[in-house]
Amino acid sequence: MNNKKVFFLSSVALSVMTSSFNLFAQADNTLSVTANRFQQPTSSILAPVTIVDREQIDRWQSNSVLDVLRRMPGIDVAQSGGIGQMSSVFVRGTDSRHVLILIDGVRTNQAGISGSYDMSQLPLSLVQRIEYIRGPRSAVYGSDAIGGVINFITKRPNDGLTLNAGIGSHGYQNYNGSIQQKVGERTTLSAAGGYTYTKGIHATDDSVPVAAPFHDRHGFMSKSYWFGIDHIFNDNFQGYMKGYGYDNRTTYVASYPGNTDQSKTYNRNYEAGIKFSGDSYFSQLITVYSQTKDYNYISTNGRDGKGSSVDNSKQYNVQWGTPF
Repeated sequence: MNNKKVFFLSSVALSVMTSSFNLFAQADNTLSVTANRFQQPTSSILAPVTIVDREQIDRWQSNSVLDVLRRMPGIDVAQSGGIGQMSSVFVRGTDSRHVLILIDGVRTNQAGISGSYDMSQLPLSLVQRIEYIRGPRSAVYGSDAIGGVINFITKRPNDGLTLNAGIGSHGYQNYNGSIQQKVGERTTLSAAGGYTYTKGIHATDDSVPVAAPFHDRHGFMSKSYWFGIDHIFNDNFQGYMKGYGYDNRTTYVASYPGNTDQSKTYNRNYEAGIKFSGDSYFSQLITVYSQTKDYNYISTNGRDGKGSSVDNSKQYNVQWGTPF
């Protein structure tokens, strides 16, 4: 078995004046944290900005992160099959490596492995909001952001319990839930989990005379979790800790008849941060640890058998930021 480890740091409508004013006032109040790494109204951002919240995602009845991205302007998605199969995202004709993918403001592109992030593996149940900045943001994020920046935000903003379930064709099942509860006046606890499964589809039509493995169903299973704690120390200082992860299993075309190839992805992320807010000054310090293991193997040989491989990536990230 080849074992490779990588470590790195890193509608226009005419209305009365009052209605028009309220409409634009609401747009001006929409905030983004992605364009320049600090919270600001979208009206003050020069680049085009698209923001999709959880309510809109549910209204679209999307089954995956890629389903949401396909609805966004300037984005092309290429995928080699159904849910969970390998994907690439292109913004405004640039290479997939030139689209910076962030999760809660922290980059996920793994340059030591492929140079781009496979978003088919990110569970949609973890995503609460998506901020998409079109156009180059290299001055802020570096050369990875030539095409644009997509930031997936996982924090749960609503109190109470939420449960969702769905079923569909090809054995599709989806279950997820979240809960958020305040403890006293200064502390908030949050947790969420999700499960997705599908038998998958055939790579080709059954009437096409091709080799046996191409008629196998290419299924997908994903289990995800999210937890967090937020605490307000005083009027100026607040801190938080959170973690999230997912375990995915994907089946795809085998290299020879009689077998199927499989991949398993284990992802873990832990983050802590502290923020200071004054009358005219804001600053925050964030530390992040993340690890991803990708196993690729032949089903009959097992994860640790002959012909298998594993990519093990660990990322340590420290960010300090303050706007001037």
